[in-house]
Amino acid sequence: MKKVLKAIANGFSAVLHGEFLLRLRVDKYFVHILYTFAIFWLMIMMSLMVQKTLVAVEKNKTVLNDLRIYHAQKTVELVEMGRLSTIEDLLEKSGSLLAMPEKPAETIVK
Repeated sequence: MKKVLKAIANGFSAVLHGEFLLRLRVDKYFVHILYTFAIFWLMIMMSLMVQKTLVAVEKNKTVLNDLRIYHAQKTVELVEMGRLSTIEDLLEKSGSLLAMPEKPAETIVK
């Protein structure tokens, strides 16, 4: 039991002093370990970037849906205002003197 505790303490001190890999004799694979670490780091960064992009896409989808609804409402209002009777009623309510012409327009010839 004492040997196990001593081995754990020895391993912990080796980790703290940065000698753990040297004691395991994997120093010849150090470049491979760094390469693996770099690849994992790049994978995590790419994953975070993709996730950020997907969040932005979802936000834009909701905004686009809201704008489609707004556009549909405005289209309905525009079609409703396109009726001649509606326009005349709006002009009368606002007190405008504009009205439908009583005779066709005349052409001026030089």
